Amino acid sequence: MNAYTVLQDHHKTLKGLVKKIYSTPATAPERQDYLDDLLVELDIHFRIEDDIYYPALAAASTLIAIAHAEHRQVIDQLSVLLRTPPSAPTYEDEWHSFATVLEAHADEEERDMIPVPPSVKISDAELVELGEKMAARIEELRESTAHRLRVKGRKSLLRAL
Repeated sequence: MNAYTVLQDHHKTLKGLVKKIYSTPATAPERQDYLDDLLVELDIHFRIEDDIYYPALAAASTLIAIAHAEHRQVIDQLSVLLRTPPSAPTYEDEWHSFATVLEAHADEEERDMIPVPPSVKISDAELVELGEKMAARIEELRESTAHRLRVKGRKSLLRAL
């Protein structure tokens, strides 16, 4: 599996969780469970991009800088969402803003970085190797209890700010 497929599949995972959350009432307990799952997957996604994919595309520094700025936008909007109680009248608007920023980032990344720009010289074999590393990291983080606890701690911190 190459790096492009791994990223596109993980974008589908993120968007699928967003759809589950949209279809669940704001005050339903399972919505918070889905949100927790989304936060874990989002953290995993940023890690595979920041630690593996982006470094391999160093020649596309402008696109990577934009992607990092978009990551910050997603986290900023997530912070606003987490500080908004599900019973608040503005909660659905905050949720929609977060989902929009997240989906826009995924769509822009697929448009601008899949395939990589011509300035990035990467072979098919290197893309497969990169994809395998990314897929392995996704599974490693998904299975890690420490990772889930760290994400929950960050969620609590963001809510408290």
